[in-house]
Amino acid sequence: MNKLLKSMLAALALVSLGAAHSAVITFDGVADSPFAPYLTGGTGLLGHGDEFYQSGFWIDPFSNAAVAQPGDLVGAIVDGTDVAATCFSVACPNNNSTNFFAGLDDGVLAIGAVNGNSFKVKGFDASFLGAAGDTFPATAGFLRLQGVTAGNVAITQTYALPGPGSSAFNFNSYNTFGTFAATDFALVYVYTFACNNVGTCSAFSTDKGQFALDNFRTTDIPEPQTWLLMGVALAGAAVARRRRA
Repeated sequence: MNKLLKSMLAALALVSLGAAHSAVITFDGVADSPFAPYLTGGTGLLGHGDEFYQSGFWIDPFSNAAVAQPGDLVGAIVDGTDVAATCFSVACPNNNSTNFFAGLDDGVLAIGAVNGNSFKVKGFDASFLGAAGDTFPATAGFLRLQGVTAGNVAITQTYALPGPGSSAFNFNSYNTFGTFAATDFALVYVYTFACNNVGTCSAFSTDKGQFALDNFRTTDIPEPQTWLLMGVALAGAAVARRRRA
């Protein structure tokens, strides 16, 4: 093996160390988060400003109210093994046996990488959450992702969340697509529109915009120095081709 080829392979090895990788936010194992004192029966209540961390991401549920106060209820971490005990007066999905995030009372969830890198969103599992005893239309609501790029450009993608039908709400798996799936975001907001029985859907005005979220799937973007190494490796490959020509 000649010296040029060895150098090229070494550069490629370094590139692989910093290359893009997948991360999944599962909401499991977050008992050390700021809301730990409120954990009861597997449910951690989340107030406005209760940021926590998982899989290299900061996760910040907050209120979109005009006058939001620290501690205003905006979410919870729910133990899916016993939703009857942990969801209280909320109709939660019953087909998830792990922890999941419940966005409550028109709350918004913000997600960003701790290291400041941009990232792509690949997909997630989600369900609508309703008040126990309410009736719901076939489409109970719409979950919206609003991604913001490092250049402060916002792109949204919206997903229909079905009602419970004749049984309970259920998680469904969703994949991003098109421009949204291809875009690198500095942060992503997640929130919900609630729909009534006449088909009117609204966000931030009824306290009924509620959602369950799990397995939020992302792809990190390499650090800037990784792109430099990749350029070196590709340049080396080009030189090798010219020498063989």
